[in-house]
Amino acid sequence: MYDNILYPTDGSEAAESVMDHVRTLSETYDATIHILYVVTPDSGDASLTLDKDEQGNWRTGMFKRQSEPVSTSGMAKGSVDVNEVLRAEGEGYTQAIADELEDDGCETVCVTREGKPDGEIITYADENDINMIAMGTHGRSGVEHAFLGSVTEKVVRKSATPVLTIRQDN
Repeated sequence: MYDNILYPTDGSEAAESVMDHVRTLSETYDATIHILYVVTPDSGDASLTLDKDEQGNWRTGMFKRQSEPVSTSGMAKGSVDVNEVLRAEGEGYTQAIADELEDDGCETVCVTREGKPDGEIITYADENDINMIAMGTHGRSGVEHAFLGSVTEKVVRKSATPVLTIRQDN
């Protein structure tokens, strides 16, 4: 019934609360767990970068992509693009989860993508024969929910793939 389970994660406590459930589903159905981390790229024609100053402190800066970064904050050439850092962190994070699940005998696939999280989750599920998406939710309501929105809610509304939602333990 469940051969491929998608476990999107952003490193939040809500996402962490799903791991025991996907482990149990994987063990029960001998399913492969696809661990997905989505980097949300910056928008517009500016790129946020990180760089260390002369004292070794990290600083940020916004630069036009069409030209070489011009530093007004003491940042030197060779700045690191934040999206590259986030992608590397996502790859490391998904691999750490995979290692833990594999120690319990689960088969895993690690994936890092860039884009809108809800769109990337749905697209990945459609492209990879995913039978279930398992996601955490914060359980927000009222103004907080309306202001922050919910990737999980968007996936539930838009996905043709069944979505299991697990509320974060408070």
